[in-house]
Amino acid sequence: MTTGILLRVVCLQALLCTRSHFSSADTHPDLSAPEQGVTFSHIYKIDIPGSSSCKLESLPAQEAGLQTETATDGENDIIFRHNIRLQTTKCDCEESESFKSLLYRINGLEEEVNYLKAQCTQGCCGRGVDTSCSGHGTYQHDTCSCLCEPGWEGSDCSVSSCPDDCNDNGRCVDGKCVCHQGYTADDCSQLMCPDNCNDKGHCVNGKCVCFPHFTGEYCSIQKCPNDCIGNGQCVNGHCICDEGFYGEDCSLGNPQGLRLVQVTDVSLLVEWENVSGSEYYILTYYPKGDKSALQQVQIPNTKNSYLITGLTPGVTYIVQVYAVIKEIQSEADRIEATTDVSTINDIRVLGQTEVSIRVDWKNPPAEVDHFRLTHTDPAGLEEKQNVQRSQEARTKHTIVGLYPGTEYLISVQAVKGDSEGKPSSVTGATDIDAPTNLVTTEVTEDTVTVSWDRVQAEIDGYILSYTSSEGSSWEIPVGRDSSSYKLIGLRVDTSFKGGLA
Repeated sequence: MTTGILLRVVCLQALLCTRSHFSSADTHPDLSAPEQGVTFSHIYKIDIPGSSSCKLESLPAQEAGLQTETATDGENDIIFRHNIRLQTTKCDCEESESFKSLLYRINGLEEEVNYLKAQCTQGCCGRGVDTSCSGHGTYQHDTCSCLCEPGWEGSDCSVSSCPDDCNDNGRCVDGKCVCHQGYTADDCSQLMCPDNCNDKGHCVNGKCVCFPHFTGEYCSIQKCPNDCIGNGQCVNGHCICDEGFYGEDCSLGNPQGLRLVQVTDVSLLVEWENVSGSEYYILTYYPKGDKSALQQVQIPNTKNSYLITGLTPGVTYIVQVYAVIKEIQSEADRIEATTDVSTINDIRVLGQTEVSIRVDWKNPPAEVDHFRLTHTDPAGLEEKQNVQRSQEARTKHTIVGLYPGTEYLISVQAVKGDSEGKPSSVTGATDIDAPTNLVTTEVTEDTVTVSWDRVQAEIDGYILSYTSSEGSSWEIPVGRDSSSYKLIGLRVDTSFKGGLA
């Protein structure tokens, strides 16, 4: 757009003080040729007296060229031309109505020019052009054409179109594809899947790509974790594990083979078979009948045995072991195990007679029902008897009815219920018994026969001793199987005193 103003007034005072004669003519633009430029021409004549102090300044050569020559590109240019001529006349019009009218017209002209600038910044596309684009596009003033919305085409966006002509798999209706049976998507380019994969997967080229945990041709079957590891059946996405297996995927088996390896009066050592896949084991134990005293231990999966300590002697315990994986606990393997009854300590022999032995022992700290005392002779013959616990620190007991001169193995063990403690033993022997009924028979002047009842004890022999009234003494060994002996060579009328050992 080009605007040429061909007037410079050097002295505004001369213009204001000079009476002028003003006339103008407007030339309307020619719009018959829309492809050519549009020209607005305004011509003004102003008479200025020659005696006026106002002087006209001649236009420079460049601006003069603008007056007569205007370059256009021939395509929708708008040209505003103002040709104002000042003529010398008498300057006595300071308050001239004509002058005021001139100023008013000039101001109005400038307002029109500004309005035309604002209206014509997007170019002119001619009269009668439909800019609605049929309601399916936006009219572009710079190109004088419609920019159609997707699905519409034509100069006025009145012809509907569909993406890729629906790929020959559907009909185009109002710019949208109505797909044939078995096809889907905005352009009917995708094969449909049966039941839309039941919303459990993506349809890719007519085949279902199932989401995790779903399977089947139409993704209608819910999968089970790890297919239950082959240790169960998958029912509606949940594993029904075979007997002996547990966990979300039936990967956890029961501990098996729990057994008692070693027992003392205060400890139990147990072990079991390893469970594949377990993260750790839980072992629990409590006295039978008293679950409130339950104790629990966590054991690493690298171990399959545990020594339970701090137990009470002679008590039966319930011991259980579980395998754990992903916080899921298997069924337990279970045994009952009883600690030994307390061992008797410091058993000793206090004394003996020909037919008895007296013993005592230290009482254990744990409660017992009674003690069982056993004495065994050299032939292996045992005899048992129960002894009640003394209220004192040690329990004493005398074993009677023994054979004289016999060594016995004496053992004592604590008993509680059906449990017996380990026995503690000591060896004791009865005294040898003396010969009895020693008498003299068949007395002569120089001989005396002595007889006796043999002893019960096992002996090597007897010693027959006698002393005369004069104080002389003799000892004679006699065989162990003998029960009499004849003394000879005695002096007449001499008294003797004898004995047998």
